[in-house]
Amino acid sequence: SRADEDGDGDVYLLPPDNFFLPPVPFSPEELASLHTCLHLLDGQFAYSDLLRLALQGLALGTGNILEDPATSCVAMDMPSAGFDAEVAKRQARIDEAIAKRKTMKFDYHSFSSDSVEERLVDPYSMIYTDGDWYVVGYSHERKALRLFKLRRIRGRIRYLNKNDHNFEVPADFSADEWRNLQPWQLGPGQGTAEIRFSPRYSWWAGNNYGHCGELTPQDDGSSIFRTDYTSATQICSLVLSHSDETVLEGPPELRELMAGVLEKIARQHDGDPPAPAAALDPQPGRGAGAPDAGGVQPQVEPDRFAHLATTVTYLVDRLAGEMEARLPVEDVCRDLGFSRDELEQAMNLLQLVNTGAGGYLISGSINGDLLDISYWPEGELLKKPVRLTPREARAMLLAIDLVGGQILAGRNQSLETAREKIIQAAGGLDDLDTIPIGETEREDADICRAINRGLAEHRLVEIEYLTRATGKVGSRSVEPYLVNNTKGQWYLVAWCRNRDDIRTFRFEMIKSARLLEDTFEPRDVDLGPYRKDPRQPSGMQAPRRASVLFSPSIARWVYEKQPDTTMLVDGSLLGEIPWFDDSWLVDEILRYCGEAVLVAPVDMREQVREAALRLAGRYR
Repeated sequence: SRADEDGDGDVYLLPPDNFFLPPVPFSPEELASLHTCLHLLDGQFAYSDLLRLALQGLALGTGNILEDPATSCVAMDMPSAGFDAEVAKRQARIDEAIAKRKTMKFDYHSFSSDSVEERLVDPYSMIYTDGDWYVVGYSHERKALRLFKLRRIRGRIRYLNKNDHNFEVPADFSADEWRNLQPWQLGPGQGTAEIRFSPRYSWWAGNNYGHCGELTPQDDGSSIFRTDYTSATQICSLVLSHSDETVLEGPPELRELMAGVLEKIARQHDGDPPAPAAALDPQPGRGAGAPDAGGVQPQVEPDRFAHLATTVTYLVDRLAGEMEARLPVEDVCRDLGFSRDELEQAMNLLQLVNTGAGGYLISGSINGDLLDISYWPEGELLKKPVRLTPREARAMLLAIDLVGGQILAGRNQSLETAREKIIQAAGGLDDLDTIPIGETEREDADICRAINRGLAEHRLVEIEYLTRATGKVGSRSVEPYLVNNTKGQWYLVAWCRNRDDIRTFRFEMIKSARLLEDTFEPRDVDLGPYRKDPRQPSGMQAPRRASVLFSPSIARWVYEKQPDTTMLVDGSLLGEIPWFDDSWLVDEILRYCGEAVLVAPVDMREQVREAALRLAGRYR
């Protein structure tokens, strides 16, 4: 920069190589699939505006239409995984603190002590894992790195002072080391657990837990899973969640704990069920608060200069070679993410932008509901897309990672190709420029490709599916209609030719998928309920409902995740769990390790007791 001729201000000169997007050719299929990511996530995370702005810039001047037929057969429900307006507001605030290295202060609800205390934190990175948003950073109170769930922050996030760069991120910090931590790995280490998965579940263990431990195949087809743990109870919970397919092999102290847990569960389900206490009135708030269904979600703001540069390119593109044009203000504001006042400010700022030789690029003024724009010959310079900022690139990478391998670009290529080009277009990104997404399951490219092509081409897909009720993998011929993400899990909604009815299949339970040559005529299936929640009953069977009493020690954890629950005056929690399969319900009670007691139906209490006694015999 330099002072202008009158010395009244600064003039900023930007070389074209630093302004325009380098020659990174995004294919129409890649842009369309990136737009699908925006379609799925728009309004459901705090980076929607950044993603829209970046896509707008990439598509300008290319003639590409940002449309993808996949938008009609894919759905995502981020609020079900803990996202709402309050979390979005915190995301925006924390993003600024991370970018400017600002130390934050906030009140945090610690569930372990059930207290709200102020925390002073140097934020290093945000992370999305296990269906929740977290910030990882240096806790001044604990003098160590800690993970904070955004839903448990209370009130407003404050900055330590007005200064930037309150801290430096240590050179050895890696956000990737935090993104895949499991519930049994949070806190000081206690040892290494060994768990045996049955031959029927070995492939499933590899898909879901291979990234957080060591899986060793055995001669009999089973696998030994070794994982470091910080919570012995959480290890027991992992084993009991699939009680007939897993055995805790060691260490001895864990096996002894497991025997005690199972004997406790057997005692709790012997005889009459406990009588729950009275309901607490009023019920406490649910952390982040109720989702703001009708309002606009708070957003991470684009860099001001990047927004202005894209605005200029957008207006030049809309002129389509003409010298003047009139555009609806409503359309321009929607496309660029402006309010009317912000658009007017941007038009005023454009009067200060020129080529350096007195020639303006473009000018605009608002007249009622229309924006009048005038084109100058020098504006030809800005027909090319502008360079992505690190924030825009981060928003695009985050969208790709949140949607994951379930969405493939046109011609069924992975979005990884677009990912590499985004990094290139931004001039390279380091670890701190991205937001890691935890792996909930291994994305099998062949499975995703077969299902995506089945959706797009109306072709049958043959899947090998692990049925929880039988523990067996069976072959199904299905007509795919919808894939949906709810509570961090992906589901396939399809017409099952074997059952001659609609069925939902969890991706994590699909062992393989093969695209068949046979096509099908789409049926008149009402997908509305499955878009809202793919965990609908399969077929015509109505779910049974179990009444479960959760102890005070885990009540708040359960309350945070499950809406159909009631806090009681003694600190416990009463909830209802829908279920179809008896063995699933038994495991669901067992996995709480004695902190959940089945109240009704009474006949299922005996099944829980018998299962607990049978399993306890393994560990005595």
